[in-house]
Formats: sequence, structure tokens, C-alpha cells
Amino acid sequence: MAAWRRSASMLALVVAVAAAAATCADAWHNYGASKFTVTGSVLCQDCTKSWNAYAYNAKPIPESVVGITCLDKETGRTVYHSVDKTDGKGMFNLEVPYTIGKASLHPSSCLVRLASSGNQGCAVFTNFNGGKTGERPSRPSHVYPGKVTYAAGPFYFTLTQCDDKGAVSGY
Repeated sequence: MAAWRRSASMLALVVAVAAAAATCADAWHNYGASKFTVTGSVLCQDCTKSWNAYAYNAKPIPESVVGITCLDKETGRTVYHSVDKTDGKGMFNLEVPYTIGKASLHPSSCLVRLASSGNQGCAVFTNFNGGKTGERPSRPSHVYPGKVTYAAGPFYFTLTQCDDKGAVSGY
């Protein structure tokens, strides 16, 4: 009888440890945060400049709009969409909850992409870093207790004269 009680106690302990491990694994998945943040920048590339200026001196575009669309991990349905305007430095900051109702969201189930340019003179979409088709956040760039941040982009627009037969938007 004592051996049976020890077996039952051991089984209860194993079940409790497994449940705790599952809870910890879920918490580790989101690092204890209730939401995650995706940050990045929107820039203007000017192909009329020298190659170095074009490649390395892109200018920030304030008031550009970047959107994020997230799918439920289980059903694959769109359950979240949000947009953010870039600040004076061309930076965006999208905050997304890990859960919406019964739906679970994961950054890799989200797509971040350009929506509109804040500069009419530099408003041709490019696909550098997936700005036109979208980029999926995959690894956290910063993890703090209760806060997880992912990076996306930088995303680029270009000038009308730079869009030669889709060459710029094809990258």
C-alpha cells in the first residue's frame, strides 16, 4: 500500500512539473510580455545621386504609414491589423497584443509593410527589405522583462524618375 501511495505521489509530482513546464514554455515564448512591438524606419532613396549617396544617405520620411497584419496561429485567419505613422525621424512603432480573444498571435505570423509615403515627391514603393510585399518579424531585437521588440525594415520609397520599368520595385 505504501508503494502505491509513493507511485501516486510521484505521478502527481510529474504531472505538476509537466504543467509548470508547459506554462513556463508559453511564458518563454513571449518572454512574459502581453504584447510585442515592431519598430523600424521608412526612408527615401534618390537614384539621381551618386551610388554612395543612393545606397548610404537615404533620408527619413516623416508621416509615412506602415501597417501590420497578423494571423491566428491556429486558424490562419486575419485577427489583427494596425497602422502607425512615422515620426520626424522616419521611425514607426507598432504594438501588437499576443492574444486577441481566443486567438494567439506570434510575430512570425504577422506581415509588416509600407502603406503610404509621407513625401509626395518620394512615393514610389520599393521592395527593399520587403517594404512592398511585407516582412515577417522573426527574432527579437530587444528583450526586457515584460517587453519584446522586433525590428523590421528599413523600408524605402524612391523618386518617380528612379522607377525604371519596375527595376527598383523588383528588388
